[in-house]
Amino acid sequence: MLSRTYRIATASVVFALAACGGQSLPETIDRDVFVNAYADLRIAAVETDSGRIANSARDSILNAFEITEADLTVFAEVHAEELEFMRDIWNDIELLMDGGDEVRN
Repeated sequence: MLSRTYRIATASVVFALAACGGQSLPETIDRDVFVNAYADLRIAAVETDSGRIANSARDSILNAFEITEADLTVFAEVHAEELEFMRDIWNDIELLMDGGDEVRN
């Protein structure tokens, strides 16, 4: 879903900032925005015959949340080492995909 170039560029920025001791990691989108946007993207993909979301559908979902692919990537990379936090994120995404009404905050 995310292009390889975006992932590499974003990873480079995150790692470069992390390597520079004393500098903070980049700010990320809100947790709930990540969860809801990612769930919507996955639901849209699952609803297709191919399991892949069309670029126009992806862009429409991202625009609705006022975010970019890079925003999703940076969020995931910044929080990747926070295992419990990310476990809860993926659980909440799964709940939304299964039609659950509530997610933890």
